[in-house]
Amino acid sequence: MRLVASALGALVLAASLAGSAAAQTPGKQPTHAKKAAPHYQAQGPSAAQPRNGYQEQLADKMRYGSSAWWEQMRREGRLGGETP
Repeated sequence: MRLVASALGALVLAASLAGSAAAQTPGKQPTHAKKAAPHYQAQGPSAAQPRNGYQEQLADKMRYGSSAWWEQMRREGRLGGETP
């Protein structure tokens, strides 16, 4: 019984050391672990400023609550009872 327990303990110890060593080796990231590109437009200081004079004309793509967003919502007629 002691032999089985010590063999099992040695096996678990070897497996844990091998697993941690494999996790620390730098190299190519597996294809299943790659991050997908975001399907939304990034929001931040650079996203709020138009590029080359272009400004998005969809309220859903604008920064929520900004004055441009309110104006676009008014133009789209999405403010609840108000008409454009």
